[in-house]
Amino acid sequence: MDSRSWLVLQPDPPELQLPDDLRARDPFGGRDCGWVAQMRPFARHYAAPGARVFDPFCGFGTTLLAAALEGRAGCGLEIDPARAELARERLRRHGVDAPIATGSLPDTPAPAPFDLCLTNVPYFGCRWPGDGDARAGQLYLERDYEAYLQRLRDLFHAVRGALPEGGYCIVMAQNLNLGGRSLPLAWDLAGILGGLLVAREERLLCYEREPRTLASGDAGTDRSHEYALVFQKQRERICLDSTRDELQALREAGFAFELYGSYPRWLADPGAREPADADLLLADDQAEFDRLLWWLHERHYRLSLWGEPLHPPLRLPRLSEHWYVRAQRRDRLGRLVRLDLSLAAQAQRQAQAPVR
Repeated sequence: MDSRSWLVLQPDPPELQLPDDLRARDPFGGRDCGWVAQMRPFARHYAAPGARVFDPFCGFGTTLLAAALEGRAGCGLEIDPARAELARERLRRHGVDAPIATGSLPDTPAPAPFDLCLTNVPYFGCRWPGDGDARAGQLYLERDYEAYLQRLRDLFHAVRGALPEGGYCIVMAQNLNLGGRSLPLAWDLAGILGGLLVAREERLLCYEREPRTLASGDAGTDRSHEYALVFQKQRERICLDSTRDELQALREAGFAFELYGSYPRWLADPGAREPADADLLLADDQAEFDRLLWWLHERHYRLSLWGEPLHPPLRLPRLSEHWYVRAQRRDRLGRLVRLDLSLAAQAQRQAQAPVR
């Protein structure tokens, strides 16, 4: 893969396309089957030879076939049992042995450990013919966009947990047009991934299509491009100077807290591993906690609860369920401050709990 930020894709040769007899067995006629050519450069560049590539939306096994052609192993998840079987048969015809489990993250784990997650998300608003029980839980069927995004957030949270440190998660997505309105799916998905992983790059994937003439004022396009969002699981360092300044500002604003974890260890020994955040223990005081959240909000911190955006106030029982609130901001020089807010009483109860 060269350094260009865009890639013009060519259709797959006939021998790599979904065979007609398998396409005929699919209710969609295989119309949403991806291109092997789309996935091959990413499998080749972001996974070492012999590494395993995982597709959580396996579909017809296109990503797994691309991985095999590049000398990488593959594994996948597919929620539709019939499609999973079509993918297995397609791969068998190419002599590819790649495990495909039926189910969906986070309920069903990946069928094997993996080094790279490479996938194309099912698009919101796509009509699935019929409503059989075999497709229960299918993302295509989500009626509400926010619910769809929440499920993507849960799914990629599970991907992050299984991805090794340094591993990549690359997701293909396109902004949509529904009912004459643009829906920024690719950008919303980038925000979700950015709460879980470190954003590295994006690539623009372009498809050759015949242009058409637009009437004056017509905003429509042929949608002949999509984004490849490149993220990496990596411990992102905070700016230590900026973090120190923010902690001092907190104290000057009258907030009481105790530091714990990697940040105070680094303060005691600057030669230790640099921290990825500053963990703060707070008193179990609803009014004071709300004041802190509003203070952070007014200083343009991004607040989140396990990757889900948060707007104050937040009830303390909900905080206890999720353990911590993350507050982070980045300045124009790219310097990051990340604060994780927890309750001191909860941490004490956790420490005193018997080991089972």
